[in-house]
Amino acid sequence: MDKQAYSPAGIYHVTWVTHNSRVSQRMIDYHIKKEAGIRLDEKAERKVTEIIAGIVLDKKYTVYAYNICRDHVHMVIECEENKVSDMVRQIKGKSSQLYKEYLGKVSHNPFHLWAQKFNKWVVQSDEQLRNTIEYIMNNREKHGLPENKGLQPLILAQHLVLRKSIDSIYEEMNKEN
Repeated sequence: MDKQAYSPAGIYHVTWVTHNSRVSQRMIDYHIKKEAGIRLDEKAERKVTEIIAGIVLDKKYTVYAYNICRDHVHMVIECEENKVSDMVRQIKGKSSQLYKEYLGKVSHNPFHLWAQKFNKWVVQSDEQLRNTIEYIMNNREKHGLPENKGLQPLILAQHLVLRKSIDSIYEEMNKEN
């Protein structure tokens, strides 16, 4: 089973960072001065997660894993290859808008929660899928972040659903072989 590859129109590990939390090559090339970056505290992480969960449910996106770590987000998503950018753009754009409203910021003032870019990697095997999910689940610990007690039940609930979803994927693969 581990040799089973997922098609490019399949499962992706995506990450993105908060606004100005990292220095990009574009910033270096164009001599853009770095401002103070956004680092979310535990309360903000919970609110952003709640907002993202609402977007995912509303749009009926398939998300297998999720974690938020102060200045970045990890997700494992399933969609057509040509829809990855649109999906991430919608999640980032809508979550930024809704978080701005939550903060009570004036609507005509610019507000950027997320950096412009995101990273994506296609998940190419069952082993890579398992390793990626484990990496995401343990990402807070990797970064030395404390457990966010309000956040963890949301993430753990997603992973319980995830186990069913992975089992379903494996069952479908076995039926096809």
